Amino acid sequence: MSEKNIDKLLAQTDSKYKLSVAIAKRAMQLKSGVNPVIPPDQRTGTRNLITVAMREMATGKLEMGANLIDQARLDKHLAQEKQRQAEELQRQQAGSYQMPEFDGD
Repeated sequence: MSEKNIDKLLAQTDSKYKLSVAIAKRAMQLKSGVNPVIPPDQRTGTRNLITVAMREMATGKLEMGANLIDQARLDKHLAQEKQRQAEELQRQQAGSYQMPEFDGD
């Protein structure tokens, strides 16, 4: 991330700590499957979600405390995703489970 974008981000808030928390929350949202607000060409070259979140904030499409999923909805989405992954893992394990072979004792 270039210096000019960091300055733009710091101008959006009175505290670099608030900025860090907002970027971390947005990165968690992106990780959970929320669609990014920037076009794919601005996301190319990085898979780092922190960088993507910073680029989103720098564009002005997201603001501190606005356009971010509220915590209750994010928690619900994360719980649903965790449940879906657990069910998928159970299906995979059920299909590939083999009984262990024992000696003829």
